[in-house]
Amino acid sequence: MSKVKFTVFSDLHHHPAWYKSDAPERLAAIQKRALENNSEFLLHLGDFSHKPSACPELIRQFKEFAIPGYFVLGNHEFDINSFETVLESMGLEKGYYFFDHGGLRFVIMDDNYFREFPGVHFHYSERNYFDHSKCRTWMPPEQIQWVRETVMTSPFPCILASHSAIEYPPKPEAEMQCGKEIAQIIRDSQTTAGKVILCLNGHYHRSGLDIIDDVPRLDVNSATFNWVNKAHYLFPEKDLYLKHECYGNMIIYEKPVSAEIVIDTCEKTIEIIGMQGNFLHGISTEISGSSSGNRLCTPDMLSAKVRFP
Repeated sequence: MSKVKFTVFSDLHHHPAWYKSDAPERLAAIQKRALENNSEFLLHLGDFSHKPSACPELIRQFKEFAIPGYFVLGNHEFDINSFETVLESMGLEKGYYFFDHGGLRFVIMDDNYFREFPGVHFHYSERNYFDHSKCRTWMPPEQIQWVRETVMTSPFPCILASHSAIEYPPKPEAEMQCGKEIAQIIRDSQTTAGKVILCLNGHYHRSGLDIIDDVPRLDVNSATFNWVNKAHYLFPEKDLYLKHECYGNMIIYEKPVSAEIVIDTCEKTIEIIGMQGNFLHGISTEISGSSSGNRLCTPDMLSAKVRFP
């Protein structure tokens, strides 16, 4: 098989007490688009739910669809549940794993660890993400070694998927803390059958594409919204500010955002088929009184076609 087509999306953020994410409806729309466009599987890049144990129906909706669905774990998966409960609820044995599909290897990484001091790593769990802001977004040495072995011994080209970016030029301070080690694996892999040809991340609620060391790095937008620290009261449905605690911190995308990706290993091309959207009620990040920051907040996903080494 020379071509593989799949759907990627991120940051659904299901937790009705906090957000008006309409997650079941958004997920159904993304699945419908994937099926209509002949995607072979779906990949969600983290922050699917803030309490996975409370949404078994949504998890089943994703995993028992007509085409397979694969999870990457995000930091907000652990806002309420323990690490062990999240794994059990989402049907995962570990936070990192790989699967082979159509002559490609998809390497799913878990960058949701703290490093308290060199040699001591522990996982996000029960909302401790907010307690240790200066030592988070790590992978322990054994996982980094697993990534190296999984890539370097792969018979197929590899795609790396994580919640945070390995390297993030718009905001380097927001990169993985162990990004240099993963970047070195990517460089070392280029002379092997398992060379890394694409990296995917969510987390930043932005659409963007960077080419680093000749390898495309796709920044996948949130399926749902952008977060703003400065709450606004611009939405006309005033009762929803009482129903959803963080409603005023949301800049909501009218359409659920996703992208189709087509990888042609014969032509050595990666095509990203994005989509255009609108802000709900026309309320953008800037209109709310906040700034988009280093990468513009848009309610869409870019389209592009690039070559890989």
